[in-house]
Amino acid sequence: MDIYSLEQILAQNLSWNRARIKFLARFLVALFQVQTVNLAKIACVFAGRAKIASNYKRLQRFLHFFQFRRLKSRV
Repeated sequence: MDIYSLEQILAQNLSWNRARIKFLARFLVALFQVQTVNLAKIACVFAGRAKIASNYKRLQRFLHFFQFRRLKSRV
């Protein structure tokens, strides 16, 4: 699955703005690539043209303001 397809699936299921959905898609792909929750390692493989330090700060900001909550099953 490519990032664009993942973005479309996320957009169908989340009521977020496009920038946040694009970020989440890239974050998930990077997370699966490095197979760790270490933000420094994720920032190194994060898709995009930004510097690694910028990606690291972006990841920190997202996780700082993101509120995790349990999703209810649709079954």
